[in-house]
Parts: sequence; C-alpha cells; structure tokens
Amino acid sequence: MRRLWVGNCDSEYMVHRRGLLDAAEHEGTPAVGARMVWLLRDGDALVLPQPVDPVHLEAIGPLVGFDPARVHILTPDDAAVRCLDQQQLHEPGLLARLRALVRRPEEWEMRGYLHDRGLGSLARALGITGYAAFEEAGGAELFNSKAVFGALAAGVGVRVPDGALCATRGDLLRAVPRLLEATGAVIVKADRNAGGAGNWLCRTDAGMPAAGAQQTLDLTGPEDLDVLIAATGLEETHAPHGQFVAEAYHPYCRSLCVEIDCDPAHGTQPAVLNVGEMLMEPVWNGFLMPAPLTPGPQQTILEGALRLAAAMRAFGYRGLVNIDAIITPTGEVFFNEVNARLGGCTHLHHLATRLLGPHWMRTHTLRARNDLPATSLPRLLEDLHIHQLAWNPHTGEGVIITTDRTTLHRSVEYAVLAPTSERAIHLEHRLRTLQAGSAVGGYVPVRARAGTDLP
Repeated sequence: MRRLWVGNCDSEYMVHRRGLLDAAEHEGTPAVGARMVWLLRDGDALVLPQPVDPVHLEAIGPLVGFDPARVHILTPDDAAVRCLDQQQLHEPGLLARLRALVRRPEEWEMRGYLHDRGLGSLARALGITGYAAFEEAGGAELFNSKAVFGALAAGVGVRVPDGALCATRGDLLRAVPRLLEATGAVIVKADRNAGGAGNWLCRTDAGMPAAGAQQTLDLTGPEDLDVLIAATGLEETHAPHGQFVAEAYHPYCRSLCVEIDCDPAHGTQPAVLNVGEMLMEPVWNGFLMPAPLTPGPQQTILEGALRLAAAMRAFGYRGLVNIDAIITPTGEVFFNEVNARLGGCTHLHHLATRLLGPHWMRTHTLRARNDLPATSLPRLLEDLHIHQLAWNPHTGEGVIITTDRTTLHRSVEYAVLAPTSERAIHLEHRLRTLQAGSAVGGYVPVRARAGTDLP
C-alpha cells in the first residue's frame, strides 16, 4: 500500500491561534514537516509547505532505503506558504496534481503529522477510503488539548504539577497567586498550541530560566497580572481565544519525552519506542537519546507514560504519541502533556533504527540539535566527508544532516550517532568548532551555549 503523507504541522486543528506563533515559529513550520522525508518508502508521496532540496533527498534515500526517483514531494503553487491548512490543501492547482498522482485511490492510505479532520477532508476529495471515524471526529486533536490532558492524567493517576484550568479572567487571577506559593513561578499555557508558543512564565525571581516558555513576566505586584490577562484575552465570563492552563513552574528540571506506538504491529498494548531528553534553550532545541536516567525515575516515567497511552488507545486513538515529563532537581517526576502526533524524535528514531537496527539504543547514543548555522547544503555535505565527520557504516558513527533549513533560516538540523556518549560529544564538538578557514557549510563557527555539556 502506497502512503500519502501530509506535513500538516501547525494546522488550524492543531494550533488554536496561529497568531500566537512568533515570526521564528511561523518560518520554522516547514522544517518540522520536512523531517517526515525520513519516513518515506518507495512509491510514497509527501505534501509539504516548501520543497525539499534534491541534494538532500539524494543523501537521505540511501540511508533509509528509498530511491529518490520513486518518491513524490508536492508543494503548493504559492511559494509564500508556510503551513498546510485546509485552504492550501484544497487549492485547485495542488489538488489537481494530487488527483493525478492518486489515480487508483484503493492503492493509497492517508498518513499525516497529525491525523486531524483536515486529513479526512482531503482523503474524501481524493477518493482514499479507510480514514478512521475516530480521527474524522477530531479524536486525535482531542488529546493535543492541555485541558484534556489534565483530566486524562487525573483519570489514570499520573502525577502532574499543581495547576488550574482557566476559562475566565477570574480563574486566572485566583490561580496565579495560589500556585506561586510552591516555587515562586507559574507557567500559563495556551490550551492548543505548539513549541512553547502562547506560554508565559510568570516569576518572582527575574533570574529564573524560562524553559518551555517564549514569554516571561516578572511579577512585582498585582498590577503586573494585567499584562497576562491581556495576553490571554480571558474575559469575565468566557475565553474568546481558548482556555489556558496555569501550573506551578518547577525550574532547573530535566525535560523528557517518551514516544509510544498506540497501534503496535504485534499485540494489543502500546509499545515504548524510545525515551529522549529534550534540550530546552529555552524551548526545545534538540535531543539526547536514549535519555540518561537512573532506574527509579526511568521506571516512574515509563509506567506513567504507558498508563496514559493505554487510556488513549482504549478511547480509540491509534498511532504515535509523544508524552512529556520533567524530573526536578530533587528527583520528583511530573508529567506535562501528551502530543497525539509525530514528535521531534520520530524521524531520529526512524533513521537510527534503519541504520543500526531496532535495538540501537542498547549500543549507541544520539545527539541532535536544530540550530547549526549553514548557508549551502551541498557544501556542507561535501565538507562532512572531507573532514571525516559524515556517517560511516563501517565505524558505526558520524554526523547526519536531518533537516535542511538553509533557504529560510541559513541553518540545518543534525544528528550525531556514536557507540558512546563521549564519542558523540567529541564528534559534535568537532562539527561545531571547525576553524573558519575550513568552516563546514560556509558558516562561522559558534561557541557552545552556556549550560550545555559540550567541551
């Protein structure tokens, strides 16, 4: 069966208010979809907001086993598109090209970043059958709600930060002072959004780091909350821009993500695929996989994540779910949210599995980041080989360029695979600190960020 993938990241069904996305988030949406290239097989097609550089497609295909000439990448006619909402997916030019490709709908199945109502609408327009009634009813979207997550977590008994669901300004004004008592900080999250967009860290200590939030509000008096009320748009009696969740904020935490398959090929129970540590700088900027965890926290995280996934599956959800948790400096574990869709680790796990086998986390470590400055993908790929940094199947280590962002961002995303953490750190250090005279990809080397573990 051929698969039609749709990179519907940040669609109107995933993000309640796209206006909350800042310019960087908006421009970064195409890169999130482009990670899905790693999931393709011969005969598949992928709809993206922006084209994929053929040079990168030629580099990816041999690594994961598809022939670049036998996959199809389709994009809207409008080069300014950054998000595949329904207006773009049903644009006459793109729809005509999709219908020409899907001449035998019975040979195709619909796949997406998020299995939302929009994919169901597109499937009907193309004559593709079999799209689940649960998904057409907005089931997958339901679990991307932070409000629903709170109820789900309470129902299955996993621990979450003390918090409150706020549907009015009164809710928020009562919640924030109460929640401040725990740590001196409160994070206020938009119910349906992504990447920390719409999140505010309200803090009494101006030096507290803002991991997971794009906006900060230093609280010196009750009047400061007027800024927060204005940002949320909450009224006395309703939430015209959607509800918000206020939580006691725990600083200096480690952020973890568990990816689970709620529709495993064998058996009926959800299956853990991977556990990664998210690098928050201040929002997610990469992964360490597998996450270095001691047995106690690891067991708590895995057991809680599986309880959440099992409840989702029992409710009707099928597919991947990415479940976020934190570990406080004192070792406490709290769950933050579930994302019933592909995650930032999905393509990383897929490429590592294709290169090293299903048990790759027993023998290797992976380090990934989203922010390597580069201006030329062809030169970057060439220089990786020249400097003997490119993935080498004989040594089982090397650098892989996972996403090309040179056109819009003058940067790339990368992964480093190596048999040991020390070796992976060494390769990443070499990548990021090459001398200017031999700069990889035409970039000026950057120093390691404060707080990272690069040498």
